[in-house]
Amino acid sequence: MLNITLRQLRAFATVADTGAFARAAERLHVTPSGLSMLVRELENQLGLRLFYRNTRVVRLTEAGAEFLPVARKTLADLGAAVAASRSLAEVKRGRVSVAASIVVSATLLPWVLQGFVARHPGIRCVIKDGFEEDIRDQVRGGDVDLGIGTLMEGEPGLAQTTLFEDHLVALVGEGHPLAAKRSVTWRELARYPLIALTPRSPSRALADAAFEAAGVTAAPAYEASFSSTVISMVAAGLGVAALPVNVRQVSRRVKVHARTLVRPTVRRRLGVFCRSDAELSPAAAAFRQYLQEWVRDGRGAIAAPLGA
Repeated sequence: MLNITLRQLRAFATVADTGAFARAAERLHVTPSGLSMLVRELENQLGLRLFYRNTRVVRLTEAGAEFLPVARKTLADLGAAVAASRSLAEVKRGRVSVAASIVVSATLLPWVLQGFVARHPGIRCVIKDGFEEDIRDQVRGGDVDLGIGTLMEGEPGLAQTTLFEDHLVALVGEGHPLAAKRSVTWRELARYPLIALTPRSPSRALADAAFEAAGVTAAPAYEASFSSTVISMVAAGLGVAALPVNVRQVSRRVKVHARTLVRPTVRRRLGVFCRSDAELSPAAAAFRQYLQEWVRDGRGAIAAPLGA
């Protein structure tokens, strides 16, 4: 079984390039005797003589001339592989995929991406915007590297990092009686037709728990899958809604008002999560770190607490 080493290949190729053991040894920073030993070991491994050598001349044998391109290609391929691996480790290239809700994808990620790709132009970023309730399964299944959404307790298979906390607000249409109030209680909100996200939504779960804590039953008059749809339905006068505060950035485009919800005040944690049983790629780890820095530093008005 062959046991050829890279040191032996490099020694052989350098002697062939320089035409002299002394010059090759100097270039490789080894002793001439050490270099000779490496070439002799390679010849023994191959069972071939690679050089004709005497005190005055060193030249390739026919076998050596035939083997030289193979040795050079092996060294070049290794060099390319090492360079590629280093570029990954140094986050000079790579790919990161992130799953987030429609609202987070529209109000947070574009500005985070803007700064991240400026810092790491060789990284390709893929955003998968969709239902927040699907994000955890996408991360667990390896469909994406990272997920951004509402953090829930006891999530199996996920490592979670809090980005910030925000709260739920009441959304009411233009001219609605509750629009004149600075804050709205959950009991007051329950008096009007409720437009809610689907039961699997983490934000819906928080709202249902708040209605229960306030001692009221609020059966939705309408349900929708996306926050943007809920907002438009509120704007159309179909009812009221309770959503995370970041939807104000979307609701400003239509005639919808956000009012603080109290008794109780419902806070929620928004964070980033990944698989707990797998190490993040350098690109994904760099994106998570940049996202945390971006939120922590509060870069621009868009950095106000955002959610799903």
